Amino acid sequence: MGKPAAYMRLYEQLKQDIRTGKYPVGDLLPTETELEQMFGVSRTTVRRAMKALSDDGLADIKQGRGTMVCNFRTTQDLSKVTSVTESLRKKGYAVRTKSIYIDVIAANEKLSGELQLPFGDRLVRVQRVQLADEKPVALMTNYIPYALVPQMEQTSESFSALYQFLERRYGITIDAAKDSIWAKASDFAESEMLDVPVGTALLCIRRLCFHEKQPVCLDMVKILGNQYELENFMSGRLK
Repeated sequence: MGKPAAYMRLYEQLKQDIRTGKYPVGDLLPTETELEQMFGVSRTTVRRAMKALSDDGLADIKQGRGTMVCNFRTTQDLSKVTSVTESLRKKGYAVRTKSIYIDVIAANEKLSGELQLPFGDRLVRVQRVQLADEKPVALMTNYIPYALVPQMEQTSESFSALYQFLERRYGITIDAAKDSIWAKASDFAESEMLDVPVGTALLCIRRLCFHEKQPVCLDMVKILGNQYELENFMSGRLK
């Protein structure tokens, strides 16, 4: 296989620079002339790379002003029940699970209380590292009552989107959810798994999922803060 075309190499480099924050959202990218000199490419190559960035929603070409970096972060609408994986895919990322481990544990006091189970009841625990465009972006842990998903720990089926898997395999449709959201700095273990420096900002989501008003799953998600944002619509003033 030959090398990628020159414009694709330039596109991939600029795409990486945008996503790592070298060129922040709202800033202008270097001019065509500057990019020609920086990368030793032709004006045609630069323009094709800019168009590819624009087509991907990463940049907005403004005639006479330059090319501005767009908000590339994945937005999750909190008014609808959707998963991080589904939101990333909707934004155009290729999402897959890098590694997954499924086991069975006993519910501790906190988990049994949230999932309305007797203390010590069996839970299926799913632990995953999620990739977007082959880069680690999220650490996910899910807890599901074993009675709802018997023998899930023995499944050989590969999946990235848990909600879709639960619906397809066990007929469990998640129709409501309650989220707790906060930010933290990544510790050493989290940084190693996500391939980022220690102290990188993480967005944490603890979600209790319901099916027909019954709790069926507890999710713990830690996602890179520069890749994700949450959106909510509110109406009325609290008095």
